[in-house]
Amino acid sequence: MERIAASMRPVGRPVRWGPGVFTRCVAVLGAVFVAAVIQFALDDVGALTPGWLAIFLNWRVTADRSGLWLAGAYKVRQVTWEELRAVGCTGGALEIRRVDGRTWAPSLGWPWMERRLRLRPSYVRAAEEISAMHAHPELRPTEESPDRDHGLPLGPLLTVLYVLWAAALLIL
Repeated sequence: MERIAASMRPVGRPVRWGPGVFTRCVAVLGAVFVAAVIQFALDDVGALTPGWLAIFLNWRVTADRSGLWLAGAYKVRQVTWEELRAVGCTGGALEIRRVDGRTWAPSLGWPWMERRLRLRPSYVRAAEEISAMHAHPELRPTEESPDRDHGLPLGPLLTVLYVLWAAALLIL
């Protein structure tokens, strides 16, 4: 963490992290696969996948003067710098732990595949930089981020699209 903190400079503007190209490509392939499964099996497999796909395609963490904004599948949460206890990565998940014991830990990647392809996932960089900002307050952004930078959950939209897809398959 000290190495990351030493390489960073204080910034005025908010800082954002999100999914990389590899993660988005795999998520789209997963969506195509799930659509095929729904088409041929018409079971409840699709009921769990909109949230998974929404996180892989559109997760976002925005750091600003007040803290972190966490955009997941269905809602955006705020964790103030005072509420933040620790940040880390385990098993393809970015873990943001709060002082009250709650954790935001969406699964964001496939560590074994990313290691094999020698990729450095964006969630690993995000964890390192957020940890540095947490430990060194002078590295935190000095401006508030506008609402549009906090992220927009895709879960509700994808759920509607999945339902329409399943309905179209049933009608046809």
